[in-house]
Amino acid sequence: MDFYLSNISQVPKEDVPIKGTKGAKIQWLITKNEGAHYAVRKFSLEKMGVIPMHVHKYQETVIITKGKCKVCVADKEFELKEGDYIFIDSQVKHAIIAEDELEFFCVIDYVDDMSIKTLNEDCP
Repeated sequence: MDFYLSNISQVPKEDVPIKGTKGAKIQWLITKNEGAHYAVRKFSLEKMGVIPMHVHKYQETVIITKGKCKVCVADKEFELKEGDYIFIDSQVKHAIIAEDELEFFCVIDYVDDMSIKTLNEDCP
């Protein structure tokens, strides 16, 4: 495929498939189905929505486009707001907690194992 054109409003919102997630939806905008070697996803979280501590083999970049959140990565905690972004390497534990309505884009690479392991840990 030479190109792919769409609109975010046309992409269905699905529950985030990470055990323990609360108030979070995901939209898969660009994937290998369009011929890409990476995926672009949009996440929407309700105020106090949570994506719990987890790890995976793929790298990701999170770009905040609306709201504020707490991001726990490795053993550190950061406050991110609209315009901030963070790169998280493979196998680095992380979690996101929305402080208000939150929207962000997340770009990931495709690896041999796309599974996600939820950790029984809270943010530090």
